[in-house]
Amino acid sequence: MASRALTRTQLNSILKTFVSHYPENFADKAWDNTGLLINCSVADDNLRPAVKPKILLTVDLTNAVAQEAVDNDCNLVIAYHPFIFPSWKFLDPVRNTQHKSAIQLIQNFISVYSPHTAMDAAKGGINDWMALGLVKNEFTLIDKIVSIEKVASLPQDESVGYGRIVTLKDPLNLSTLIDNIKQSLGIKDLQIASPFGDPSHHNYVKKIALCAGSGSSVFKSIPDWKDIDVFYTGEMSHHELLKIKEMGKTCIVCNHSNTERGYLKDVLAGKLASEGFECIISEADQDPLRTV
Repeated sequence: MASRALTRTQLNSILKTFVSHYPENFADKAWDNTGLLINCSVADDNLRPAVKPKILLTVDLTNAVAQEAVDNDCNLVIAYHPFIFPSWKFLDPVRNTQHKSAIQLIQNFISVYSPHTAMDAAKGGINDWMALGLVKNEFTLIDKIVSIEKVASLPQDESVGYGRIVTLKDPLNLSTLIDNIKQSLGIKDLQIASPFGDPSHHNYVKKIALCAGSGSSVFKSIPDWKDIDVFYTGEMSHHELLKIKEMGKTCIVCNHSNTERGYLKDVLAGKLASEGFECIISEADQDPLRTV
């Protein structure tokens, strides 16, 4: 299986390209375990036949995804969410099935890299992709996208941050916004907490706060909620939803990873392919929740 492994030069080349789009210092290292989590690269050897890099893209690195990487002869997995989280002090595949995946990947010389919040914060990252899916013609309807700065270490650049506030030039019907979100995320259903009965009767949407995944901590950093009409994210707590609704505002939640997964196909795969890297998108990766 060692013949599958990338050389250190190959792996470094891929990651250098990747972090040029999603700098590692954009990640919130106070809690997020990002970066190269498993390094199975081998020393460069002129006598060793060249191995073509093959990258599997996934949001979550589950057992099924790990097996998928093995079955497809991949030598690198880029998993948006860190599966070594928050940290492991020992490996016991009986007690933790993720440990089993880690052992399987190592045995098959498959490296793992996780960008997570670096990909959220970056210009052209997941939050920008979510914003551009809100309206049909972003060039006439989106006035500006303002980042929400969460930690002082981030550059003072409004295009970098862990969330976005989208101000529309013209008010948008709530039901139209909901339809656009479903289409952009590729989902049939979402959940809405709103003081309004029929969304089609309300044309008030002017300003939207959004955050990929879980928006709670990011939305709390907005100084004033009075001008926000809609909060859009993957998940919020029960009491946060009650608060938003009682304030006369709307919250749209779509399940955590549903707000992230489409970015792999719509943006990330194309970026890596343009750099000459072969990528496949996981078919086994899916949000753990479904509507029945």
